[in-house]
Amino acid sequence: MSHNENSEELNGLQPADLVLARCEAFRQHDFSFIFHSYHEDAPFLQAFADCRDYLEYAAQALQGSFRINDCRIGRVREVADNEVQVLFSMEIDCDGVIHRTIEMACLKRSEQGWRYHSGAKRPLEDFNSPLEDIDFENFLDCATLVFF
Repeated sequence: MSHNENSEELNGLQPADLVLARCEAFRQHDFSFIFHSYHEDAPFLQAFADCRDYLEYAAQALQGSFRINDCRIGRVREVADNEVQVLFSMEIDCDGVIHRTIEMACLKRSEQGWRYHSGAKRPLEDFNSPLEDIDFENFLDCATLVFF
């Protein structure tokens, strides 16, 4: 199923559901959905201001190079009236190498609904507990954490 910027399905998604929908879009190589799920202030859009540019990049660099095996939501918290953070785990097969991460997505509300603004990720090995026991403070307790 292909999505676009006017998709009612995209516009009506709650934050955790948007994270899961982006994961499914990656699985389906629906990079148009990914592009249109970004918030207008997302740092990502500094590199890809035009959807066509991102679709060309995705066709060359993303499609086929990795597969998302699993995505699970851990926690959701509101940090401002129009901003939510979602903590989730990912398992990705990248050319036969399995990567397991804990990620935090920052989502902001736009006129169209919730949109992905930025995120950060850490290797699952950084934690000695399952996703359900990891909270935002544990995740953020890292001197080298980089947001993208």
